[in-house]
This record gives sequence, C-alpha cells and structure tokens, in this order.
Amino acid sequence: MGRLIGKYIKPDIGHVIATIVFTLVQYGIQIFALLPESKRLIDNGVAEKNMDAIWKSVWIMLALTVGVGVCSLLTSYFSARATAGYINRLRNACFRKVESLTPQEFAALGESTLVTRTMADVTQMQMTVLNILRLWLIVPVMIILELIMIARLNLTIFFILFGFFAITVFFLVYFGAASRGGFEVLQKKLDRINLLMKERITGARPIRAFRNEELENRKTMDANEDAYNTAIEANRKINFLSPIALVTMSWVVVVIYLVGTSQIQNGMSSISELLLIFQYVTFFITSLVAVPFLVSTLPKSSVSSRRINELLDYESEIKVDWHEVQAPKERKGEIEFKDVIFGYAGAVDVIANVSFRAEAGKVTALIGSTGSGKTTILNLMQGLYQPTFGDILIDGVSIRGCRDPWLKEYFSYGTQRPMIFQDTVRNNICPDPSMQDGERLQSALEASCFDEVLVDKPEGLDYMMSQGGMNISGGQRQRLSLARVFAKDAPVYIFDDTLSALDAKTEQRVLDAMRSRLAGRTVLLVAQKINTVRNADHIIVMDKGRIAGQGKHEELLRSCHAYREIYETQCYLDQEGESK
Repeated sequence: MGRLIGKYIKPDIGHVIATIVFTLVQYGIQIFALLPESKRLIDNGVAEKNMDAIWKSVWIMLALTVGVGVCSLLTSYFSARATAGYINRLRNACFRKVESLTPQEFAALGESTLVTRTMADVTQMQMTVLNILRLWLIVPVMIILELIMIARLNLTIFFILFGFFAITVFFLVYFGAASRGGFEVLQKKLDRINLLMKERITGARPIRAFRNEELENRKTMDANEDAYNTAIEANRKINFLSPIALVTMSWVVVVIYLVGTSQIQNGMSSISELLLIFQYVTFFITSLVAVPFLVSTLPKSSVSSRRINELLDYESEIKVDWHEVQAPKERKGEIEFKDVIFGYAGAVDVIANVSFRAEAGKVTALIGSTGSGKTTILNLMQGLYQPTFGDILIDGVSIRGCRDPWLKEYFSYGTQRPMIFQDTVRNNICPDPSMQDGERLQSALEASCFDEVLVDKPEGLDYMMSQGGMNISGGQRQRLSLARVFAKDAPVYIFDDTLSALDAKTEQRVLDAMRSRLAGRTVLLVAQKINTVRNADHIIVMDKGRIAGQGKHEELLRSCHAYREIYETQCYLDQEGESK
C-alpha cells in the first residue's frame, strides 16, 4: 500500500507537506498554548479574582481559537487538493493499463474485476489517502504529545492512562487483522455481482425471450445474499473496535476522577492542574476515538491496494517478445499467413496450420460455420492476438510482437456487433474532427446506404444516437458501422460479417460500392452467405479452425466438400422459400 500511495502522490508532495505543517500548528496551538492558557485563567484570574487577568486570557484564547480555525481550513484545503491529484493519477494509470491490455489479456482478467478495481478499489484508496493526511499522520503524534504533557503534570495518572491505552491498542490490532481476510473475499464477491449485473443489462432481450427473469433474479439475489453475509461477518469483527475503545476510555475517566479527587484531598495536586489534565485526557480520548475508524479501514485499504497493484503490475502468462517493428516502406495492404496456430487461454487450438495470402487490391472472403475461426484470423491480422506458432506478414513485414501505432492505422475494421456510442451520427462515423466535413464522409454515407436513414432525420449528421443505437433498427445500425469503415482511409478494409442484417437489395448495393470505391485497396470480407462472397477474387473456406479450401466460387464448388455443402444448404433454403 505504501508503494502505491508514495508513487502517485509524489507530484503533490507540496500539498502533503502543507497539510502536515498546518495540522501540527493547529494541534500545537491547542496543546501548548490554548489549554495551558485555561490553567492560567483559573490560577491568575479566577483564583485571584483578577478581572484584568481574566480578560487578558479570554482575548488570548479567542485569538488562538481563530488561529486554530484558520489552520483547520487550510488543512482541509491542502489535503483535498493532494487527494484529488492522487486519485486522478491513480485512476488514469488504471485506465491506461486496462486500455493497453490486448483482448487476450482482457479476457484472462475478466471485465467485472477490471470494473471493480478501477472504480470501487480506487475509491477506497481515495478515502484511505484522505484519512492518512487528516488523521493517520497526526493522531499518533497527538497521542504521544498528550501522553508526554500528562506525564509532565502527573505521573500516576499517566501510568493509568497508558495502561488502558495499551489494552485498547491490543484489541484494535487483533480485531483489525482478523477482519482482513473477510474483506478480501468480499471484493471478489463484488466482482461476481458486477458480472451478473452486466450480463443482465447486455442480455436483457434473450433473458425475456426465454422467460428466464426468475432464474436471473434468483442468481442475483443469491450473489447479493452471499456478499451481504460476507460483509456482515467481516464487519462484525471490526465493529467491536469502537465500543471497546469507548468503554475502556470511559473507565479511564472514572479512575482518573477517583485518583484526582484523592490527590486534591491529600494536597498532591491543585484543581487547575487537575482540570488541565482532564482537558488533555479529553483530547486524548478524542484522538483515540479516531483510531478504531482508522484500524477498520486498514484491512479494506490493504485489500484494495493489493488488487490495484495486481492490475498495474499484470503481465500476461503468454510471453510475447514485444519490440518495435519498422512500418513497411510501401503501404500496399498485402497480407500473408504462414502456418499460423493459435488457441485461447485454457482452450485447445482455435485455428491450426492456417496459411493464405490476401493480395493487395483484391477482395478476399472468409466463409465457414460459426466458431470456425474467421474472426480470430482477423484479430490475429490486426495484432490484437499473438499467434502461438507461425508468422503473419503485412507487406512483407512480420507483425509478431508489434504494438506500434502504424499497425492500427493499417486497417479500417467493421466489427461483427456494431458498437454505437451515445453521440451524434457525425461523431459515431468519424471521431476525428478533421474527417467530419468533406466528400469522404458523404461518400461513406452513400456507400453504406446510411444516407437513406438520415432522410427522415431533420438534424442530419447531428442526429443524436442513443447508447447501443437503440433508436434505430438492427439493419440501420449495421449501415452506420459500414459507413464508419468506408470513412477511414486505410490500405486494408475488413468487413467482419457486417452485411448479415441487410436486405438483399441493400447488400448488393454495398458490395457494388465496395468494388468501385475501394478499388486498389485490400478488402477482407467475412460472411455466412454464399451470395455475399461468390464474386470475391479469392475465397477461403474455414472448417473447425482449419482451411478446408481456397479459390474462386466455381473452383470450390468442384473441389471443396465443405463449401459445396454450404452452397447446397443455402440454395435449398432459397428454393424452398421461393416455392412457398
């Protein structure tokens, strides 16, 4: 935890020092000036019936109180600034780490735990740093100073107070350590709740379609109940801290009253001295009351800091020699797979012995059943995954271990599921402002047929899309995704089953636009339908992670059993539909 705090709070070290200085000044005024002045008020003013001395002490105490208030305000200001700066840098570091993860690493960690670590755990660290600046750094110093001041005034009362204090600290440490494991388990169960909530939100439609609401409600309630019981068990151990501290300190007060009364009767102490001791004891108890709260947050903070460090220090189990790869001198867009083998973590090989060549300026299509490895090939091609064996070349340059920006600029990619953001149509198609006005944007709208959708929208390109594009139909969402692909200027264009929701007429118009507007560019087209890929320059048939055949449509009908089977099935369905 110390390493995590020290690293990210260093730029705000000036605010931290200012917080400590003004806090020490504040409590120094209270302990060494304000409280002793009250003793002088009694000895020199009240006991002597000297009004001048009384008024003098009153004005001094009033000035000291104003000074304490000013120091308290400055302490709050500087501690807030330091905490805000710290949490900003820590959250940015977590976000950058998540952003840098490859899809392979992202899947290995899990989306739910990443959300919990970057949100709940970081928020817990925010509270921890604020408590450190306002309490943890000061309370121990205050307790020591108050004990020293009491020891100077009365050793008997000091030993009584110190004995009860030692007992209290023992119980605080014991119960605080015992609760740490519970909070660690609790954070994992919060990960589970986040995962269930995400599944319920993203899968709302299939849940309703299959009438599984009761099952999902029960799963969520069971997870909540489990987390509730764990939280009760973890907090039960630390909930004893405050009562133990208060009961112990209450007995201290009783014992000190008895001892103090006896000392006054025997002439061993004066009333003003005893009142000053009681004020120190009051400050001591006030400081000690904060200790259970601090101890109770320590197990939570320890667990949160460990989880954040695990994220920031995460290294994939898949060892990849990441290195700088020089971009090709000429951007043709030629892609070559050489005996590529790849498997996800904990799974058998998804694709094996894949070798093919996507020539520059031609349309290369991939077809096959669901799960045959088509999208995996596209992810490998873009450097999102790293092959287990084999090599991938782009314009003759191996991209194995490449994380350079030029690789991302090489592709314009239309995803299998259209990702629509809650923003204008213009920003959804072209996030880069320099591309939002001009012929290219209009050309992209026409090529994707999305310009027809905007005819009924008075706002045009400034029409606001809802999250996930829920204010347009599925086919229109796919057209928007296609417009995004056409709008980017890149050597390679990838259409990952982005025509599946279009009607036959619109699909053909998009394919014609693909031929005419992307002439000279490399196009990779993934589809399920024969009609979509039959005119491609090169067709690759995938079957169970392997290439079952390559060539043109007529060649594959003669030589590839898997392709012919798909063709016969779809032609049969087409004929059956026509007969009906």
